[in-house]
Amino acid sequence: MIAPVNLLLIAALAGVLALCVLGSLARSGMAGIKETIRANLLTLAAFGLYAFQITEAPLWVSVMAANTAVALALCAYYTGLRRLVGLTVPKRLMALVSCATLLALAYYTYIDPQIGPRMVVMSWLMFGFMVAIAMTVRRGMPMNRSRYSYHFVCVVALISALVCATRAVVYMFDIAIAQALLLPSAWNIAFMTLGVLTMPCLTLGTIMIIHDRMLADREQEASTDFLTGLMSRKAWWLQAERYCAQALRTRRPLTLLLLDIDHFKRINDTHGHAAGDAVLRHFGLLATATLRTGDHVGRVGGEEFAVLFPDMRSDAVLDVAERLLDSVRRTPCAHGGSTMSYTFSAGVADWMPGESLQAFFERADRKLYRSKSAGRNRITGPGQDAERQMLPEAA
Repeated sequence: MIAPVNLLLIAALAGVLALCVLGSLARSGMAGIKETIRANLLTLAAFGLYAFQITEAPLWVSVMAANTAVALALCAYYTGLRRLVGLTVPKRLMALVSCATLLALAYYTYIDPQIGPRMVVMSWLMFGFMVAIAMTVRRGMPMNRSRYSYHFVCVVALISALVCATRAVVYMFDIAIAQALLLPSAWNIAFMTLGVLTMPCLTLGTIMIIHDRMLADREQEASTDFLTGLMSRKAWWLQAERYCAQALRTRRPLTLLLLDIDHFKRINDTHGHAAGDAVLRHFGLLATATLRTGDHVGRVGGEEFAVLFPDMRSDAVLDVAERLLDSVRRTPCAHGGSTMSYTFSAGVADWMPGESLQAFFERADRKLYRSKSAGRNRITGPGQDAERQMLPEAA
């Protein structure tokens, strides 16, 4: 039978390895990393303090200080996890529960010294934190990404909660005689084997969540146009290909709006490139405010934008495009203490079953060219000859 002190040593080594990995992630700037590092350091400190139970160390070292380190480690890990998934931290509740637990622990250490009640008190504290950790992970699970790392943390927390509850019940109802933590009894070995591995396993799950979030951030950066906040050309094109395939399967309508800011070179030459960037950002904001959530808009060129409308036909899209053009006309772009009015020209095309995305795009582009040839500041749709014009051209 393995000695309990050896279990502490194994868990401590696992904690050191986890700290090495966490240290490599510290520069990533992800929320929760510092708290998770602090939780592991406190856990290692607790293991060291528990080890003093094999000596004649005073109880304030081997019991009070050790269990205080455990309580602080639980608070630190829970705080880091809540921050990592974007939830508020219930600091007052954690402080209240931890202080009440430590007061009860002090009572059963100095006033009515009993090992069993001390184990029960700490077991219920750990049980509460493990359940809270599982609930936090459930709330923080992403909707459109792999949930493996979140499920891992949730399962580890629930298993630990079950072990803690079992330990509390065993010693509450005297199913087993409570003995000092490091005595090699069967119950001690069973509970310690599962208990001391909890923090290393939770940390491993946290590292996986951090890695997943870092990948999500990099993917978001790659798929987002840095200037406008809209989809990048590559991301928009991949999304458009998926929608074309979906439209082919379902025979649902799909419409493309392709637009270009009018006289954009003149804006750059007259007001400077910073003003041109301001116009692009301004248009991105107006497009986001005007279009539906399910409409996929991206910047596909310097001043060229594309919007894909699932489940909409060209007549409805023309109305949306007119509203967007009207919004652009009525909302000049503010830059450098002055305002700049601008317009756009656009072309609209309905997707034809079996048509490639490239051919679809080129048909909309031809409609856009007709709008520009007819004087700009207008929208041309299927069967039209640049007849949709909002207001006299500006800028």
